[in-house]
Amino acid sequence: MSRRNQAFRAWKLTILLVVAALVLSSCELTVSATQSPGTTVGSTVFALLRWRTQNNAIDVVFVPDDDYGDLSNVSNRQAFLDDIANLIDEGYWQNNGLASNLGLYNFWYMTLTGNATAGTGICPNATWPNLTDAAFAEVILLVHPNNLRDCRWGNRATTEPTSYNTVVHESSHAMFNLPDEYCCDGGYRNMPPVLYTSAAACNADPVNATWRNCQSFTANNGTVWWRSEDATVDIMSAGGATVLEYGQADWVIARNVLAGLPGASVSDPTVFAPAAWDWP
Repeated sequence: MSRRNQAFRAWKLTILLVVAALVLSSCELTVSATQSPGTTVGSTVFALLRWRTQNNAIDVVFVPDDDYGDLSNVSNRQAFLDDIANLIDEGYWQNNGLASNLGLYNFWYMTLTGNATAGTGICPNATWPNLTDAAFAEVILLVHPNNLRDCRWGNRATTEPTSYNTVVHESSHAMFNLPDEYCCDGGYRNMPPVLYTSAAACNADPVNATWRNCQSFTANNGTVWWRSEDATVDIMSAGGATVLEYGQADWVIARNVLAGLPGASVSDPTVFAPAAWDWP
């Protein structure tokens, strides 16, 4: 293990948490459903990991699919908490950009249930519970155990409990409004320095000068998009179980959002895509 990784793990284990029923052991986050929750929002949202006040953080709220059953049942609640702790551990904390800034994120869970089923298009049909208590969140994630292709709608998204790349990908849409970078049925928008509507705009942007290699792809609707990072595979361009890193273009946007949090000190990733971070 590198000296940097040892220091990071030590910091992760010693940072003061405002959190209920939580234990950080080595690299694992574990939560007990039998202990009393700490900070609550309304009667349905409870703190899982809370470092900052709500207005000063990126807040992520996990919502259980009704396949988990009634969360007033301790075993059902424990199953859900185990799954979302795993999503944090194996998802968010396996991305260098997010893990280097984990103190800027709060994680919460809801006890009301939603439902995700297969849709007629590429996205699932998502039925949401009353989200009044989660109105403060930048990201609201419906966690469903059935196998679906997941999507994001505004600050809401779906994910499977073992889709680690997916949870980071969909959260990055919601947190940073990052566009998809794969061809050809994703969600695209003019988003310098990631995507452009013309080769001229891509090649003339001084922000992307250090990595620029503008390449085009054509979406299913016929629109041509220009990506500044050529064919580099990053968190917004590919799926799979392994959590990928941000590309340099993605990080420009993500960093601006994080730096806008009151009192935030942002740490830049030491690794960008296509390289992989070696922290387990």
